[in-house]
Amino acid sequence: MDRACAAAVCTAFSVAYSGYFFTHLARHIARAWRESAPWSTKPTSEPPLAECAPEEEAEGKEDAHQAADAATAGPEHPASSTGAAPAPALAASAAEEEAEEDEGASEAATAVSPRPELPASSSSASVVAPARAAAAGSEEAASPQAGSSSTSSSCTWSTSSSSGGTEQLRERTEDEWLAMLRMLANKGDPEAKYTDLEIIGKGGFGTVCTAVETARRRGKRQAVLQLLQLSSALPLAVAIKKISLLQERINELCVKEIQVMRDNKNSNLVSYIDSFLVHEELWLVMEYMDGGSLHDVIRETRMAEGEIAVVSRECLQGLDFLHSHQVIHRDIKSHNILLRLDGSVKLADFGLAAQLTAEQSKRRSAVGTTYWMAPEIFTRKPYGPKVDIWSFGIVGIEMVEGAPPYLMKTSRTVGQLISTGGTPKLQNPRQQSPWLRDFLRCCLQTDEDRRWCAQELLQHPFVTSAKPTSSLTPLIVAAQQFMADRRY
Repeated sequence: MDRACAAAVCTAFSVAYSGYFFTHLARHIARAWRESAPWSTKPTSEPPLAECAPEEEAEGKEDAHQAADAATAGPEHPASSTGAAPAPALAASAAEEEAEEDEGASEAATAVSPRPELPASSSSASVVAPARAAAAGSEEAASPQAGSSSTSSSCTWSTSSSSGGTEQLRERTEDEWLAMLRMLANKGDPEAKYTDLEIIGKGGFGTVCTAVETARRRGKRQAVLQLLQLSSALPLAVAIKKISLLQERINELCVKEIQVMRDNKNSNLVSYIDSFLVHEELWLVMEYMDGGSLHDVIRETRMAEGEIAVVSRECLQGLDFLHSHQVIHRDIKSHNILLRLDGSVKLADFGLAAQLTAEQSKRRSAVGTTYWMAPEIFTRKPYGPKVDIWSFGIVGIEMVEGAPPYLMKTSRTVGQLISTGGTPKLQNPRQQSPWLRDFLRCCLQTDEDRRWCAQELLQHPFVTSAKPTSSLTPLIVAAQQFMADRRY
């Protein structure tokens, strides 16, 4: 009897425990299935990292030193080691620009310091460039004197819809970009038109040469004198940038650079002359700037405030012209500011330029060169032409100190410092005049609305005090002499 009772109790306990076990097992399996299903509200993986370093999402590569540096390599800047580290170029997919807001192109600016009254319209807006579709998200192209790596990321064309959103258009293929390039290029033979080609620089994109037009060689002095008398805009020599088309997505950069240079003529922009397709190369013929780049001058000499003011005025005139035509340069730095021996100062390298339109008045893609990029680019906010003003403010510090801020730091650190660290500071501000310090402060406002535009900066006392461009000639000659002495 006792044995029967014990057996019954054990059996009942076993059944109850088995029921409890299988019930909880079923609940556990059901919970795991629900959490792994597509409709689960719980995250199934780690959340993405914050976008503190846009270069990690970009497909760009670090840019090479400019062609002039390759041709005339030498010691670093004595005070700041300007050439110690190459500036990495960033280029993100233009799909980022799908989220751009349809904001107005004009921006109200609040003065940090009292501003002079401004004329109602830009003095340089005398020619209206035809509206062009803007390709976004390309990498750094090479200037006539300054070469760099030129590998572009994927590019998506987008336009704003009537509802304020964006409508993604089909991405252009390499063959389509090449077809556009063929339409833009001249059908003639450049080797028959240009002679005496001499290589003056090399870079990741290809080579830069100087050349003379064959027609100008005939008639010798008479032709030269006639050209000098008729037009000082026609150079006796030209610069030919030979760009290898075998690089990934280079066709897009070439199309953009030709379009911007061809459609925007100004005395402070390097002039486009012609272009040719020769086998696997694009020959981009442009005005020859015999004074080299501003980077050469910064590396080889010390600039006085008066010389900084002249360069600032000329560059701001070029930026005012571009911005009045709704073009953002997006790669302003000393390498892309070219000089002539007569003191002329011109902006170059338009491969990253963006054409704004009424439908697309802001951009989002992270393009440019790290040390010169504005905070709103790093934080992925919609931005407009004032990113060029920030970049030129960094050029201002470069002219004062011989190098941009944070040059010895990594790209990630630079991005964090620029996006969160406020306005970059001069190392020895007391050595500079109040006008120069205020000018840089107006350029380097982290709030885009408080940052001055090019037209306003042209009225700043520091800029209006600038001397004629001819005052730069001794400085340019001295820099070239130092480079020549080092070569020989």
